[in-house]
Amino acid sequence: MFIHGVASLSSAEFLDHGHILLYGREDGETDGVRRQMTGSPFDALAEDYDAARPSYPDGLYEALEKVTGPLAGKLVLDGGAGTGIATRQLAGRGARTVAFDIGEQMLRRAQARGRGPCFLLADGNAIPLRDRCADLACFAQSWHWLDQDRAAREVARVLRPGGYWAAWWNHEWADGEEWFDAYQALLESACPGYHRGFRDPSWAEERIAQTGRFEPGVQIVVRWTRTLSVGEWMTYERSKSYIGGLGPAEREPLLARIADIAGARFPGGQMSVPYRTRLRLARRRLSARA
Repeated sequence: MFIHGVASLSSAEFLDHGHILLYGREDGETDGVRRQMTGSPFDALAEDYDAARPSYPDGLYEALEKVTGPLAGKLVLDGGAGTGIATRQLAGRGARTVAFDIGEQMLRRAQARGRGPCFLLADGNAIPLRDRCADLACFAQSWHWLDQDRAAREVARVLRPGGYWAAWWNHEWADGEEWFDAYQALLESACPGYHRGFRDPSWAEERIAQTGRFEPGVQIVVRWTRTLSVGEWMTYERSKSYIGGLGPAEREPLLARIADIAGARFPGGQMSVPYRTRLRLARRRLSARA
């Protein structure tokens, strides 16, 4: 279900659980907004994304709550929610969640899996929520897709004083293992713009800090191991934008080579892959001027 013309939602309105709301202008005209939000690279990959992207480790949420306090009862935004991986985990800890994304097919997957949260087809660069309404604004695997200046200002606007911005990323991290280094080198050679150094999000807090509305942030790294089959790994590879964006003539040979590397390292077909989840978070200042 889509509701057109939503411009500034009150806490009661945006907790219309189980619906997808389309953010438009106050006069109800949504064509311009639709044009701005079309072209999500993940909509075409939604099936593979939903099937194979991993959830985030419990240690991430434990670390988050040590800083922010318990999530239970808090109004938590999940920006760039995709298929709702983090949304479901946040809701599972008692948060009142509002998930938004520009990808309609991705968000429909999230809706199908979790009827409790509210879902907005909306852009993180122009969040359709009222000022100072949220306790926590999360961006799981998504902050890098946003216009950093605009998104930072929007986060500062929608957070209550004392609320938190948080961004985190899951990344496979078996650096130094021969198979993994070969796999990374292959991605770098085949996928324009990809570099393994992008896994380090040390840049993520820069625009947040420049708003002047946040206290100095912190970084937390959670290490864990993912166990999955080679087949699941290959579905996971297909869900990546820099692979999915290749033409078939480039994509299919690349995937075959990735499968060869994984199969040679894990001949039994079961993989054990080290991961690191990197979390950046910062608290909105309490000052009335901020």
